[in-house]
Amino acid sequence: MFLQKKLSIPATVSRVVKFIPELRQQVEGLIQKKEVLLSSIPRLHGEQNHMQEDRRHDMSSRNSLSAVSTNWLNDSEVAIQLSTYKVQKSPLAEILFSLEEDGFLLLNASSFESFRSGRVFYNLHLQVERTTSRLEREVLNEKLQSLCGKGKEFNHEYIGSMHFNDLPI
Repeated sequence: MFLQKKLSIPATVSRVVKFIPELRQQVEGLIQKKEVLLSSIPRLHGEQNHMQEDRRHDMSSRNSLSAVSTNWLNDSEVAIQLSTYKVQKSPLAEILFSLEEDGFLLLNASSFESFRSGRVFYNLHLQVERTTSRLEREVLNEKLQSLCGKGKEFNHEYIGSMHFNDLPI
């Protein structure tokens, strides 16, 4: 067993007096490291923002900025999923008006935005007043693809306040 000799009060004070400047130097060194790290963060954010802008530019230059999926639940109900980039004009209002003219009734709608990919996703649940044939279903899908290809810019932040048939989107 290792026995330590108890220090006298003057010896303890002497050690503390020597130790305080050493601690101050360590604190100053840590402060300098912190400043260096903090100064590099804006550069990193700037590089990340630049890369995100490049990625958005690449996305906006693609031919097809939207994707549409239609899934018939039965002969009278369809689920439609739309995916657009946030910088693109939203086709939602035009699609809903067109579908209403074709005899569809909106039962439910929801949307969400992926901040990572810059995409906005819409989910629509519609009911048709009459049964549809396979040909009409294919025409519907082509019509939706055509409607989604229109437009350039739209602020998706306001889509949450739009109402169709008294159902909030």
